[in-house]
Amino acid sequence: MDKKENVITKFQNWTSRSVTLKLITISALTFLLLIPQSYISNLIRERQSKQAEAEKEVAEKWSDEQTVIGPYLSVPYVAEKMVFADKTMQVEQETIMAYFFPEQLFIDGEIEGIPLSRGVFDIVVYQSKLLFDGKFQSGAIDKLGIDPESIVWDKLKMHVALSDMRGIGDNPIVIINGQEAVAEPYFDQNNNLYGLQVDVPVDLFQANVDFKCTIHLKGSKSLSFVPLGKTTEVKLKGDWKDPSFQGKFLPADREVSEDGFTSLWKILHFNRPYEQEYAGKMPYLQPNAFGVSLLMPVDQYQKSMRSSKYAVLIIALSFLSLFLMELISKIKLHPFQYALIGLALVLYYSLLVGFSELIGFNYAYLVSSIATVVLLGLYAVSFVAKKGNVILFTSLLSLFYVFIFILIEQQESALLFGSIGLFVALAATMFASRKIQWYQE
Repeated sequence: MDKKENVITKFQNWTSRSVTLKLITISALTFLLLIPQSYISNLIRERQSKQAEAEKEVAEKWSDEQTVIGPYLSVPYVAEKMVFADKTMQVEQETIMAYFFPEQLFIDGEIEGIPLSRGVFDIVVYQSKLLFDGKFQSGAIDKLGIDPESIVWDKLKMHVALSDMRGIGDNPIVIINGQEAVAEPYFDQNNNLYGLQVDVPVDLFQANVDFKCTIHLKGSKSLSFVPLGKTTEVKLKGDWKDPSFQGKFLPADREVSEDGFTSLWKILHFNRPYEQEYAGKMPYLQPNAFGVSLLMPVDQYQKSMRSSKYAVLIIALSFLSLFLMELISKIKLHPFQYALIGLALVLYYSLLVGFSELIGFNYAYLVSSIATVVLLGLYAVSFVAKKGNVILFTSLLSLFYVFIFILIEQQESALLFGSIGLFVALAATMFASRKIQWYQE
């Protein structure tokens, strides 16, 4: 019986003193804590989807993202075709639409970004004023080989296609060859486009069509244009300080400041894969769009997600600090204490997401970090006798959070800063553990 008790006592002493077993236990705890951390990541993704739903709901009531296609001309003409009917070849007439893009197209736009709130979610919409100026070249009919006598000239129309008609503000002002024209809504079933159209009382075969147009347009997030002109020049300026230029073409010139942005695109017909005239149907033009998207200054969910990806690093470095403190200060920590500390480090990310929805990411990061460091510092007082070690532990934990914040902010240099930080952490660990007798009983 005494031998059995002696064996049990020796085993208990070995488990309490074994450095190897403690390392295995800490490593297992670190990986187990990734399970609740994954739930935090799912929570962030859920909040992101809620924000997307809020953006969609606002867009349905305000106006959606806008893509402007035009102006372009359309005119029907009558063509003959041979068909086989009643066992004989017969001639039938059919009406075909011809489409013409402008020779020159200049667009001058002003955008006013408007931040809105939907619950705790921030959403950006805009109002814009767009001025169109350009001309259609005479003789374009010749390029399609259409007989001028077959054209129905009284149905010649100019169109401006829009993504969302609800975005039209004031009545559009359209001037054709110096004469004001009345705009009407239209739907082009042939090309699945809708927007505004005006009658053009000009024989395109004999004269140029000069146009000017002013449209007040509302939208959400982005405003894009399709370069239809043989020469297309788009000039945009706005009061939003966080624009993102996107699409098929980037601005030839841009300037972004705290007061807003200015941008200029110059696109030639050589730069895009379609011609200036089409008969029957136009090509699908939307993939060639370009423009600007208005971003919210802080995307707290994106930063929270990036922060949560470093959770395993924070947990590992914190556990490593405690483990070295155990060995150097000759204190004993139970695995349950490690588990409580790890859960506090995971719960930190839930605090971060919740606070960031109310006060922004940067302040939320500061509040959550201070709360977690203070909590763990007060808890460390219960098992660390020396106040100096408690201060050292809380200082290291604060340093870890500062390090992670730098990695989040310096996205392009995150690999470099992360590598340097881990190298310094490894060097500090090697220095702190240099006098530890790993095999000493």
